[in-house]
Amino acid sequence: MRVGPQPMDGAAGVRAWADGRPAPALRGRVLAYSGYRETTPAPVRRRETPAGELILIIGFGDPHQAQATPDAGDLSPFTSFVAGFHDRPILTGHDGRQCGVQIRLDPLGAFSLLGVPAHELGNRVVALADLIGPAAGRWTERLEGAGSWPVRFRLLDALLTERAEAGPVPSPEIVSAWRTMRAAHGAVPIGELAAAAGCGHRHLVARFRQQVGTTPKTAARVLRYARAARLLARGSLPPAEVAAVCGYADQAHLTREFTRFAATTPAVVRRWAG
Repeated sequence: MRVGPQPMDGAAGVRAWADGRPAPALRGRVLAYSGYRETTPAPVRRRETPAGELILIIGFGDPHQAQATPDAGDLSPFTSFVAGFHDRPILTGHDGRQCGVQIRLDPLGAFSLLGVPAHELGNRVVALADLIGPAAGRWTERLEGAGSWPVRFRLLDALLTERAEAGPVPSPEIVSAWRTMRAAHGAVPIGELAAAAGCGHRHLVARFRQQVGTTPKTAARVLRYARAARLLARGSLPPAEVAAVCGYADQAHLTREFTRFAATTPAVVRRWAG
């Protein structure tokens, strides 16, 4: 769901991360694992921005907090949840402590793993139990009880592989269109995608929404924004150059897209890099 959390408020605390790679059988569908533990002396709020992927959180102990939709006024408590394909930022946070594992999912991988039409998760945060039933509690119990992050990651490999093998298979034309779009960071005409996939525009849009979670046009804008945000966060290029590299008409166009997807300006994102 995010290029990275944008700082908002909350005192600095202690944060520990452990990163893991999914098993070869899952790669391309599951992008990465991260175990985390954070303790702060005060509540924390962050703005999470779109990144062209889905996020699965399996939390241990104290609940996480997130907006169920971008328009929700308040944050809701979640233990384990899925954040669908977003095209707007949402707020997340905790009251001083959080621990769990984050799984970054490719949209088509999430379609197989979760077994629900992807558009039902678009711009939503949904409790994992509402998607996979009692298995959510079993996953949480087994993962929390594991002795270390490497053991948890291996357990995730087994759980997710079993789930993916039993789930729906994405349509070949959507696999082709999504891979092409992702490789181009969104800079590809939708008509070209449909022609390359051997299907009509209307068919592509309907299947893409069902299996990725949004329309091809919106997905392309999200991927282009995500690339621009990554480049700005590195701090080496000014916004005008990032706009040119990413194919925006001009810096004003880049700024409008950042207002839509990040609720801030490119210049602010670049300052964070320093």
